[in-house]
Amino acid sequence: MESVSKSSKLEFKDLMVSTKSKVLLKNVSGSASSGDLLAVMGPTGAGKTTFLNVLAGRVSRDSGTITLNRSPLNKTQRRRLGYVLQDDIFLSNLTLWETLYFTAMIRIPDQVSKQEKTEKINTIVESLGLKKCLHTAIGDIFCRGLSGGEKKRANIACELLTDPDILLIDEPTSGLDSSTAHTLMVQLKNYATEFNKTIVATIHQPSSQVFHMFSTLLLLVEGEMAYFGLANMVIEHFASLGMTCSQHYNPADFLMQMLTLDTNTKENETDTQKFESLQLLISLRNGYSVTETDMEGRIGPTEVPLMHVRTFSDDGKTGGDAVERETTRRWPTSFWTQFKMLNWRSYKQSKGRILHKFDLIQAAFIAAFASILFFQIEDSANTVRDRMGLVMITLTYWSFQMLITTILGFTGERAVVSKDRSAGAYRLSAYYLAKITSEMPLLLSVPFLFNTAVYWLAGLGGVDGYFVYLGIGILNCLMIQSLAHNLGVLIKDVRLSMMAGNVIIMGGLLLGGFLNISPPEWLLWVKYLTFVHYPYSAIMTYILKDMTDVW
Repeated sequence: MESVSKSSKLEFKDLMVSTKSKVLLKNVSGSASSGDLLAVMGPTGAGKTTFLNVLAGRVSRDSGTITLNRSPLNKTQRRRLGYVLQDDIFLSNLTLWETLYFTAMIRIPDQVSKQEKTEKINTIVESLGLKKCLHTAIGDIFCRGLSGGEKKRANIACELLTDPDILLIDEPTSGLDSSTAHTLMVQLKNYATEFNKTIVATIHQPSSQVFHMFSTLLLLVEGEMAYFGLANMVIEHFASLGMTCSQHYNPADFLMQMLTLDTNTKENETDTQKFESLQLLISLRNGYSVTETDMEGRIGPTEVPLMHVRTFSDDGKTGGDAVERETTRRWPTSFWTQFKMLNWRSYKQSKGRILHKFDLIQAAFIAAFASILFFQIEDSANTVRDRMGLVMITLTYWSFQMLITTILGFTGERAVVSKDRSAGAYRLSAYYLAKITSEMPLLLSVPFLFNTAVYWLAGLGGVDGYFVYLGIGILNCLMIQSLAHNLGVLIKDVRLSMMAGNVIIMGGLLLGGFLNISPPEWLLWVKYLTFVHYPYSAIMTYILKDMTDVW
């Protein structure tokens, strides 16, 4: 069950964020208390997402203060914040249940039992209306899965599992139809009220019904404040500045219309119109200033009956509450728990990608074709080049296969890992070790079967030669996998990383000394750095060692 939070107050004052060329936030101040739904509105580029990133600690600020219950917000206290990104970033092959299960096991402390974690999942799934799609794959552009609204609610559900006191949400209604958006905002409003949580949400242009759910409102324009205060007082404030909203007009549409006035020079705009637009924006920026008195008066602390509040000791911990005790630790779970769950998730995600039916058909076709062409090669000097060619073909084929498969899998998970790591979910070492150990059996299973079939059907040697051929082939695959991981880390663009891998592999083939035309003398040393020189030389040395008539 979700726990009712102790009353808290998040305050931010004079936040400043800038780059070399632009000021992103300038003197943004305000507060949000328990039970509040604070909406942050403004046109595109107003600084809404930057504002949330600053609160979440993911973007550094030039100046300004952020406090929680009048104490500076530090890394430990940020564990009490949940952050739902605008983009719904998931692993596509996992079902919704598997995604929530992984999140619960990895982000809820080990002291909480598995049964309690499962009950929490079921409670949140029920409250967000996700029960009917619980066992549906997340999906992506290539595979149909959850709808846009279901993904958005799944994104929120993952953060609710950690039971945050303050929930930051970036554009929760983006891409949703009006009905779905309204339902989602009702659920968030009820969550904030029922469990005494604070929700800070950026929202672009809500409907009239959604707008009236907001407790407080922060309006931004070009990184500066245009308003902060009670949502039901904003129209009165704008009227005091000479900007009146029609009686039956959507307040949100009216506000966005006022905030998106263009101050840039236009060819068809007269000097008078330019001046009026500029003066209007100046009045928006200067017409509302926030002082400490304003924040106390307009957004007072929410009182909650004592019977609903958890008991805290002087150091801020709850008596016997495992979740609160864990906020002082760097990681919510142990290395072993993280490794175990990451291994499980990686296997679930990678199995369908690595052992895809089309990849299996491709490998079977090439193995069959190679076996037919090189079927039972004779042990004679005339067939040495055939053996050399077959070994080179198999090494090259699996080098490219491992490169492509590994890079696609590694770079495809980059966004998910970045999201999880930003939330402090697990150690990077646990992720890497889990990924290597979970994918290795999958990646090597097809090369094992492929090389076994080709070796015996081509008649390359006996039993001892088979194990040498197989072992060296697998080591070559592991070497290419390591190369692909390095390229995936160093180069973010998938296309560029694969291009770099192709250059390395083809360079090794051209300069490895296997062609009739040898490279220039000043490049002869390069072959000792190529990936294929050592595995190829080792296999051929062993295969040809018993062919005495060749020498």
